[in-house]
Amino acid sequence: MTRPSTLVLVKRAPVSPDEATQRGQVRRTLDVLTAGALLSAGLMAATAILTGNPRYGAIAILIGAFAGVLVVWARRILADGHVERAVTLMAFAGTGVVLASAVITPAGPLTVAILLIPVAAAFPYLGARSLRRLMLVGWGGSVVTAAATLLLDPSANLGLVWGAAVVSGLVLFLLYQSSEKLKASSQEFRRLFSLSSDLAETTEPGVLGDLVARHLAEATGMDECVLYALAGTSRLTPFGSHPAERSFQTETQTLTDRPALERLIKERVRVVVAVSDDQADPKERAHLEALDRRVMLLLPLVAHSDPVGIAELTSTQHRSIDERRLALARTLAFEAAMAIENGRLYQELHQRALHDPLTGLPNRGLFFDRVGHAIAKLGRRPGPFLAVLFIDLDNFKIVNDTLGHARGDRLLALVAERLLTAVREVDTVARLGGDEFAVLLEDLRTGDEALVVAERAVGLLTAPFDLAGKSANVSASIGVAVRDDDSTGTDTLLAEADAAMYEAKRAGKGRVVRSAMNAAPADPTPPGPVAISPRRTGTKRRS
Repeated sequence: MTRPSTLVLVKRAPVSPDEATQRGQVRRTLDVLTAGALLSAGLMAATAILTGNPRYGAIAILIGAFAGVLVVWARRILADGHVERAVTLMAFAGTGVVLASAVITPAGPLTVAILLIPVAAAFPYLGARSLRRLMLVGWGGSVVTAAATLLLDPSANLGLVWGAAVVSGLVLFLLYQSSEKLKASSQEFRRLFSLSSDLAETTEPGVLGDLVARHLAEATGMDECVLYALAGTSRLTPFGSHPAERSFQTETQTLTDRPALERLIKERVRVVVAVSDDQADPKERAHLEALDRRVMLLLPLVAHSDPVGIAELTSTQHRSIDERRLALARTLAFEAAMAIENGRLYQELHQRALHDPLTGLPNRGLFFDRVGHAIAKLGRRPGPFLAVLFIDLDNFKIVNDTLGHARGDRLLALVAERLLTAVREVDTVARLGGDEFAVLLEDLRTGDEALVVAERAVGLLTAPFDLAGKSANVSASIGVAVRDDDSTGTDTLLAEADAAMYEAKRAGKGRVVRSAMNAAPADPTPPGPVAISPRRTGTKRRS
C-alpha cells in the first residue's frame, strides 16, 4: 500500500519593493551576460578554426563555461531569493575568465578595463565584505595583467600600462564610496518602509511602542531603547521598549529627579551622555551607571509641534553616531511620537465608545457584552449563579428641576461612586442612560447573595448627597434577576430585571424586588416578587 504524498507548504516572507527591483535587475543582467558570453564564445571558436590558433579555442571554452555557470548555477541561486550570492558568483566567475584570458593572450590596458566590468556590475548588490574582496581581486588582476604585459612585451609603454592599473584602483575606490552612500540610502528607505509596514499591522499602543523602539535601536546601532510618554507636565511613563525584557527594569520617571530631561523636552535638543564624560549631567551619568551602560542618547519625541515623550537609547559599548544615523533616528523618533499620539487617540476613542463620559462607567453596549459572556461561561461551567441588578433613581427629575442639570450630573457621578463601593472589584457597574444603572454579579454561591448586594446599594444611596453646597436625598428602586444556567439570553435577563425594578417602584420605591422567573430550585427564596425593605438610616427619604 503506497503512502499518500504530503504537500509541504513553506511560508515565505513577503518581498519588499527594493528586493523585487534588485531581483529584476540581476535577472536582466544575467540575461545580457549570458547572451554576450555565448556570442563571444562562438566568435572565439570561429577565430580559432580560421586562424588555427589554439589559444582562441581555450578562451572560447572559458567563456562557454562562464555562460554555463550563469545559466545553471547563478540563476538557481537567484530563484531562491539570494541576490547577493548570485551577484558574487557572477562577478568572481567573470573576473576569473578575464584573468585567465589575459594569461592566455595578454592584452594590457584593454584587459584592465574589461576587469572593471564585472566589478562595477556587482557594486549595487554586494555586502561590504564581499565587495571589498571583489575589489582586491579586480585590482590585483589589473596589476598582474599589467606586469604580464611588460614581461611578454618589453617594448610596451611602462607608464601607460601601470597608469591603467593605478586608474583602475582609483575608479574602484570611487565606485566603492558611491556604492556605500547608495546602500546607506537604500537601507534607510527599507528601515522606514519596514517601520511603516509594522505600524500598519496593529493599533495596540504597547505593541506600537515596542515596534518603534526596536527600529530606533537597530537604526542607531544601540543595544536598548525605551520610549517614555509625557504624562501631565512632570512625569514620563514607559510606552515601549527593546528588547522586551527591558520593560521589567523600567519605571516611571519624574522630571524633578532628572532635570536634563525637562531641558531636553523644552529646548527639543538631543543629549549624549557617556560614563567617561566628566562634563555630563551627574544624575544622567548615575542613571547610566545604574543600567550598567557606557553611553546614552536621548531624543525628544515631538508630534504636531508638541512634545509627547522621550526616546532613551543605551549601549554597553561606546558608539559614535554619525550625522546620517542621527538623521534617521530623528525621522524614526517622529514616527515614535506619532505612535504615542495615535495610541492616546486610540485609547480615548476606545474609552468613549465603551464607557459613559459622565461617570466613567461601562455603557449599555459594554454591559450587554459582559452579561452575554457571563451567560456563556455558565454554559461551560455550570454551578455558580450570576445576577443582574437594574437600578433606577427615584424622583431624580425633582433634583434636576430644583437644583439644575449641573448638580444633577454631579449627583449621577456620586451615585456611580457609591455603587462601586457596594460591589466587588470583579463585578461590573454600568450606566445605561439617564438615571438608570445596572450591576452584573458573577460567581455567586446562592441567589440570595445578589439580594444582599442590592440591599447594600439601597442603603448607600439613602445617605444625603452634597451637591456644591446643596444637600439632596434620593432613593433607588432595584430589580434583581438571577440565573445559574445559560438557558436565557441577555435581552431576556435584562427585561426580567427591568420588570422587577418597576415592581419595586409600584411597591413603594426605595426597595428591592427579585424576579420570580426561572428561579433556581436550590434557592430558598419563595416564588413571586420578594420585596426587601430598605435600611433605615434616620434620614427621611423623598416619597
